[in-house]
Amino acid sequence: MKISDIKTYRVKIPLREPIQFSWEPFPNTHFEFMLIEVVNNKGTKGYSATQFAAQTEVAIRGLKPLLKGLDVEDFLANDRLLELGSWFFGRVGAIEVALWDLLAKEENLPLYKLFRGNRKRIRVYASTGRLAKAEEIINLIKKYYDMGIEVVKIRFHRTNVNDDLNIVKEIRKEFGEQVKIAVDANQAWGLVPPFWNRYDALKAAKELERYNIEWLEEPLFKDDIEGYVWLKRNTNIKIAAGELEHNFWIFKKFIEENALDIVQADVIYSNGISECIKIALMAQVNGLLFLPHAWDPGLGWLANLHLVASLPENLTPYLETPLDPLWWFNDVIQFAFKEGIEIENGYVKVPEKEGLGIELDIEKIKKFVT
Repeated sequence: MKISDIKTYRVKIPLREPIQFSWEPFPNTHFEFMLIEVVNNKGTKGYSATQFAAQTEVAIRGLKPLLKGLDVEDFLANDRLLELGSWFFGRVGAIEVALWDLLAKEENLPLYKLFRGNRKRIRVYASTGRLAKAEEIINLIKKYYDMGIEVVKIRFHRTNVNDDLNIVKEIRKEFGEQVKIAVDANQAWGLVPPFWNRYDALKAAKELERYNIEWLEEPLFKDDIEGYVWLKRNTNIKIAAGELEHNFWIFKKFIEENALDIVQADVIYSNGISECIKIALMAQVNGLLFLPHAWDPGLGWLANLHLVASLPENLTPYLETPLDPLWWFNDVIQFAFKEGIEIENGYVKVPEKEGLGIELDIEKIKKFVT
């Protein structure tokens, strides 16, 4: 089965209202992503999507002459080609996912079963994105609880870390231990201050120990492996990171240096599903958790869902799911899905149709192509 063509569609959809996330300097009125379409010589199409639109465009422009006419299986089996593709052109994870979608369709299997997965439904955790006031976050959590969701991740990135900590205090005051709380500091790659040093991160971690949180995510700059080792050694809080990394050897170093408790590789931002499975298994043999980042446009979230379904539940108990504002999951993540996925009693069912398992409304997508 050979690759006959690769196409990209830059899609820009309007939002219900302007939204500013904790890692961004300005509000957004639109959500923009790149849809990738791969076609084989039989006319079967595979899809994926990524917010890294410019990088993906460059990668496909560079790789297209090489990929056209290449066997799909040869590309997917070639770790060197994947890694060098990322090194030369930007990230190729989204391309790899589209090819797995194509291959699973040819095999008439849902993607997770192609990887010998057997989990039919996956528990989600609610991921917030805004620096909202305590009252608004508490109201959101009440809705999550009604949906059966037991873990909520809130954002730290306020000017004064004491204001961040006060949000956790208010949540505990309202819910007690009824709700499990995780915290994302967004210090690894964000462009918006405040920027924590190691002692800022330790201060936050020590305060959070009082509130029995599940994990502290990205409390330091992405390359500060020594800092992560030091922080992990000096706190009882689980430390998580790795959502935007895309090199197996970086994850290997983080794990071997005992820098993390939770590894968060994302199939779209890394070099794809195959790399993430290897990273997950490396985490498993080292006694760590693997909880993939999953915030990207719908097909990215969906690809991570299939990844989780192919891994053991004790290794990967949850899938991140953006639910802030509450309409984000339906309006943005599932923007172009012909059939929606529902959260029921805290779980989502893994689609059983071939490939990623969801039919796209291509005509709807084309209305928003820029």
